[in-house]
Amino acid sequence: MEEEIPGPAMQTFEASEHIVTDGPSKTYTLSDFGYSASEMNVPDFGATEPFRLLSSDAVSAINSELAVHRDSSTYRCPPFAPNVVRGLAHKSKFVGDLWESQELRGVISKAAGVELQAHPMLYERGHVNVQDKPTKVVEGKEKKEPVFGWHTDSQPYVCIVMLSSPPPDAIGGETYIKKACGSIVKLQFPSAGYAYILQGSVIPHAAMPAVNYRRETMITSFVPRSIEFFDRTNLDLAVKYSPLTSTLREFVSHRRSYVGRRLGLLASEGLEANVENVERIERAIDDIKEDLDNTRRSMEAIKRAIEVNTHKDRQL
Repeated sequence: MEEEIPGPAMQTFEASEHIVTDGPSKTYTLSDFGYSASEMNVPDFGATEPFRLLSSDAVSAINSELAVHRDSSTYRCPPFAPNVVRGLAHKSKFVGDLWESQELRGVISKAAGVELQAHPMLYERGHVNVQDKPTKVVEGKEKKEPVFGWHTDSQPYVCIVMLSSPPPDAIGGETYIKKACGSIVKLQFPSAGYAYILQGSVIPHAAMPAVNYRRETMITSFVPRSIEFFDRTNLDLAVKYSPLTSTLREFVSHRRSYVGRRLGLLASEGLEANVENVERIERAIDDIKEDLDNTRRSMEAIKRAIEVNTHKDRQL
């Protein structure tokens, strides 16, 4: 399979014009939500309140890129996510440059309190979810069932950016975050260009239906730059709406690099035989084993997806 080359951008990305660097006015720690960061071996960051991340020009540029690449970037529309655009970072230079930019990475890292980078898997950058405006609103009431159930994410962190502006009388469309005690924190986008950051791999959350407007969001995943923290990226969802061969290649490349860096924790140079060093190595081995087990589980997800596709092909 040939590597996809991004097409010419309709507009050139310029960080000074397209990124708003103020950052969020409020952040939540995992502790604020009642979860223990130390028990999960992750940073003590939960989420931010929505904040402006992209200028109006950036939103317009992204929507222009979507208009060009939408059809060729939508691989499959499974029932649980009926309107998705996937793989845009493979095709759009503007979108690729945006999420790769040092300025954007700085805003995200500062808000999270830990140095992050855009996910090495390009299929985890610039994913777009669309909730089309319903043709009929029943009594203007908010629906209480999530679009895609309560869940945790397959990647460590997500940055979700609104690409459409809710009307003044918007009903629904919030993101619900579930605290350890069961109570709910609601995040709502005020307009296009606003974003929030969430450590979605460890916090249950759900997107609620937008009842009386079209809700279009772009999601990009982030991972910690340091191998001190777990990266539990898996393919449980990705295989359901992504090309399997290229997704497998990106995943294996990412895991090979990540696990390889963690193997460096077993370096023997200058190592002395004492209990502290032995226990440190034992912990590193346990962590690496968990990393490999996680990678193996994703191979099972790939095999299941292949079997499903084979079965569908036989029915045609």
